[in-house]
Amino acid sequence: LGEIEIVRGGARAPGYTEEAGSIVMAQEEILVRVRLGRGESAATVVTCDFSYDYVRINAEYRT
Repeated sequence: LGEIEIVRGGARAPGYTEEAGSIVMAQEEILVRVRLGRGESAATVVTCDFSYDYVRINAEYRT
């Protein structure tokens, strides 16, 4: 998220904190970078806020 690494090798990145992630998630626009090790590419996705029920349901299984 932004310049914060949140996942490495399929697990939480060693330096990630919820506080740092929350700061990025509070921004109006969020950069999400995914490194798959398969070359360079870029895309832009425009989306909207999720509904209350969508967030409530998906928050129930957050680890």
